[in-house]
Amino acid sequence: MDKQRVKELEEMIQVVLLAIPREISAREFYLQAAKKAVSDSSRKLFSDLAEQEKGHEAELRRILAEFKTELKEVRGI
Repeated sequence: MDKQRVKELEEMIQVVLLAIPREISAREFYLQAAKKAVSDSSRKLFSDLAEQEKGHEAELRRILAEFKTELKEVRGI
């Protein structure tokens, strides 16, 4: 078992776990801003930003799964 790699993966997993709720929070912020927007263009902008945050969350969840899989492999589980 590569202890250094285990430590790196555990740290990266923790960073991603911290980032996911922030993406969710940012998405909610943009959705609320879109609801309050007074023009179509600003409503679209905020809606588009919310969609981007949704994509970021999905990508982070994909990365998290990869890190967890690699961690199991490194640990020999």
